[in-house]
Amino acid sequence: MKNIFNKSILVVLGFILGSFTACVGVDPQGRGYSVAVPMTMINSTLAGQFPVKESRSFGTVEMLEPNILGQDGEQKLSVGTSFKISSMLMPNDIGGSLNLSSGVRFDPTTQNLYLADPMVQDLKFQDFSLAKYLTTDMRNALGLLIAETISKKPIYNISKAGMGASFVRGIDVRDGQIFLTFGL
Repeated sequence: MKNIFNKSILVVLGFILGSFTACVGVDPQGRGYSVAVPMTMINSTLAGQFPVKESRSFGTVEMLEPNILGQDGEQKLSVGTSFKISSMLMPNDIGGSLNLSSGVRFDPTTQNLYLADPMVQDLKFQDFSLAKYLTTDMRNALGLLIAETISKKPIYNISKAGMGASFVRGIDVRDGQIFLTFGL
């Protein structure tokens, strides 16, 4: 009976150690230990802040449900969102989607992670009959407006996750995953 109890404790400790080492690794730059932030946590944080409406000279843009994805082998994140444009000159909304490529930055004051330098990769409109009336400048302004708005929204808060921000030595994207590196 005692032998079975000892074996079960060893099995439980093995599972705990195995799950811990699967989530934590040594930083390649030698700054400390890195922890991967799950994309589900990032996307749930971001989803709570949308939809967002922005008014500009060309109309009102409503940004809906952004989603952040990792890309294997990439040092950037892929961000996708849908949007609607409405204005006095367009009685029907023009809907579309936008894809961005972005890095990550950390604000030590608020302990939040934000998208850093998002770049527009692809801008599509669902209704091409109305989209042809948008000038190239309007399309560029729309892409930049959405990228700027999303980059101002926090995607993750380190203190709410129960981690100490004072020990953060680096934040980077590796293989499509956000890693927080902690050290002394």
